[in-house]
Amino acid sequence: MTNIATINDFLSSPEWSSGEKWVISWQFGLLGDFQTALAKAIIQADEENLDRLGLGFPAQVSGFRAWAYGDLGVRLRVAGLGI
Repeated sequence: MTNIATINDFLSSPEWSSGEKWVISWQFGLLGDFQTALAKAIIQADEENLDRLGLGFPAQVSGFRAWAYGDLGVRLRVAGLGI
């Protein structure tokens, strides 16, 4: 189980992009109300609407794409985050 100190280490590290840090916060339930609603919209969006959301929220959409379609989960686990 990952503890808050480990999560904070990842969130304060310059090794991870803001989008990647957003995914970490999302996965551990650390987003506020607006960002949580945004995460729900991003998850449910089709590609066209995901592109549109990316115009206003590029870091979040980039992080989601790295998580959902890329290797972000693997990279985080290899780095020591139990996600």
